[in-house]
Amino acid sequence: MRALHTLKSSIFLVALSFLTGCATYKQDIDAGLSLAKEGDWKGAESKLEGILDSPEDKLLYYMEIGALAQNQGDFERSNALLEQAERLSDTFFPDNFSNRSWALLSNPRQSDYRGSGMERVYISYLKSLNYLALAEQESTLTKKRQLNDAALVEVRRIDIKLNEIRAQNPSYQDLNAKENQAFYLKALSWLGDFYTGGRDTDKFLYRDDAWARYLEGLQYEISGDYDDARISYQKAANLYQDGYAKQYDLPSVTAERAWLDVIRMMQKGGYNHREIQRQIDTQLSAEMQTTLKQYQKGDAELVILEHQGFIPDKSEMTVLLYADPNAYSLVLEPLHGGGTQAANDAFRWFTMVYADINPLNLIANYKTGGAWGTFSGIFTKRVILGRPAWQQLSSSKVDTLLTEQVVRVTVPYYQRFTLDQHQPTLQLNQTTKNTKVDHPTITRGLTMTSLADIALQEQLAQAQRDIYESLVRELLRSWLAYQVSSNVQDQNAALILNLIGQVAVFASSAADTRNWLTLPAQVRLTREPLSPGDYTPTYKVNENVFSLGKVTLEANKIKVWNLRNPY
Repeated sequence: MRALHTLKSSIFLVALSFLTGCATYKQDIDAGLSLAKEGDWKGAESKLEGILDSPEDKLLYYMEIGALAQNQGDFERSNALLEQAERLSDTFFPDNFSNRSWALLSNPRQSDYRGSGMERVYISYLKSLNYLALAEQESTLTKKRQLNDAALVEVRRIDIKLNEIRAQNPSYQDLNAKENQAFYLKALSWLGDFYTGGRDTDKFLYRDDAWARYLEGLQYEISGDYDDARISYQKAANLYQDGYAKQYDLPSVTAERAWLDVIRMMQKGGYNHREIQRQIDTQLSAEMQTTLKQYQKGDAELVILEHQGFIPDKSEMTVLLYADPNAYSLVLEPLHGGGTQAANDAFRWFTMVYADINPLNLIANYKTGGAWGTFSGIFTKRVILGRPAWQQLSSSKVDTLLTEQVVRVTVPYYQRFTLDQHQPTLQLNQTTKNTKVDHPTITRGLTMTSLADIALQEQLAQAQRDIYESLVRELLRSWLAYQVSSNVQDQNAALILNLIGQVAVFASSAADTRNWLTLPAQVRLTREPLSPGDYTPTYKVNENVFSLGKVTLEANKIKVWNLRNPY
């Protein structure tokens, strides 16, 4: 009895150690983010530095701390950190056998964090803004030019990365062509979806970035490279028009804003008046044409880039795996956790992303449970293996394992989030010869991108891969634990070992919920042409007021205010 009590205690401690480790990591990350959301960038950095100290989180460390350094105005240190992230993200991380094996047998958080396509782009994005800020601080003309050139190097890196991403994914034109294709081709595509979950994930892919292209145009314009600026602005305008604005739920006027800047670059580049007028008539509404007329020769311009909020963090969903021998299938069903918002969000995510809408799965559900089985299938995911594959599972006793115990599979998902919809206002206070001139309040802030929606859709695009990888990993771990207990002759010892294995495997199942959390949720743009002079701009959004202090705007120059709004 004493030995049995000791073994039960061991079971509890094993389970507790796994659960406590995961909980502590998430709690520490949340504590660091809470400080960042209060605008305490230094406190957030101190907290996150102690958490992201493992070799597997090295890339994440450089990205998070690099972004926080920029928010503190420490642009040189930020660039040094982001350059380390650039070097790591620009490699393919040669697979370390022990690293990958341990991750397979434990959980994916034990493998190196590699980052997403969007995160790779925004490493260079932040670096370009760092160089721009350093250039504005520099008084020496030669050094200022070198820093502006360095900003353009990062812009070209953005271009290269986006071109690589675009080459690997269908374009918006491809998607539009798919919508307009002949009926028989749609029918063939529909039949092909039998084996892909019935979901077209192409529409969720991060295929290009209109806002990053727009920033390229802004950087080229600041450097006086008006033709390169025109090309980049036009790429952005076409992307917004072709599908970027629709995909990420952005205002349709984003395309017009980019076209306005294309036209301005045409004016600066000496294009034919007739061609310019044709673009004005074709691309700009009457309101945007009025905005264009506000740009006068010799004006300065204030450009505000408001990086607002934070990308949402991923959560972990528990899905239970069991066998259905009659249908030669594996069945996944979400663990119902009550009526909390997190539980409801997890259940909605499962039905949206994984539930059986595939016609073959619906038929299998019907054969298993009749009409009710078909209906209940919208709350489960069925993996049809067929008789030959099922016989192979039987020979390995995996089917026995699945009838004797429940296997826990974990996948990442996003809980519901709402982006800030408040309209920002800009108040300009100009001082001319000791006389204060009050300008009318400007309300032209425009949401140009939603990184939160990009991250959400990237997760949707890879969700099927996530659940199949997790299924295979947990089956392997459960089978190994089952084999250990099955080979023990003493029945009592075998029973106890099997229980220990079940608890340890169940408790240690985990999904990789890592992502770059200090990136903004969205970016809003305000551009205002102004007469040269001294100003004290004040930017207000949702009762939060930000001041740039006194600045001197020079003729034919652009002043960029990179504003980080944590609220």
